[in-house]
Amino acid sequence: MSKNVQIVLTVDANSLYQMSNPSQEEIDTVTTLSDDNDGISENGKVQDFTSNVYLGHNVEWIGSTTDNGYSVAIDRIVYDFDLNDPNDKCFLEDDITIMGTGGSNSKVVATIKDQVEMAKTQNIYKIEFSIHYNDGAKSYLIDPKLIANG
Repeated sequence: MSKNVQIVLTVDANSLYQMSNPSQEEIDTVTTLSDDNDGISENGKVQDFTSNVYLGHNVEWIGSTTDNGYSVAIDRIVYDFDLNDPNDKCFLEDDITIMGTGGSNSKVVATIKDQVEMAKTQNIYKIEFSIHYNDGAKSYLIDPKLIANG
């Protein structure tokens, strides 16, 4: 059954916000991804989390935290082209970067191209997100994967 998919980035916002200059590994240890379509990371690592999405349907990325006073915003989704693969195509409707709705509760919604040749291909992308606390905000990156299903 093809459907829209919602991907949720859950962040230990307090811990991450308090780190000064966190490494990618530190960011990855305080973030988790889940979705409403059996997305999985075989090894539990956020960069290996894979969501199954469907041609012609939407994908929505939202941020979440249980920490009081903090909010997690999805600022943009950036497609990570494989420069060594001339056949690498972005299968999101918008090109390389899809901007979020803005603000401390920003989310990103994109549509998967409805093109048969996109089926079963895998896209690696980056989630640029920010943590908002009081009047401050700090930005971070993670890079999971999408697999298009017909």
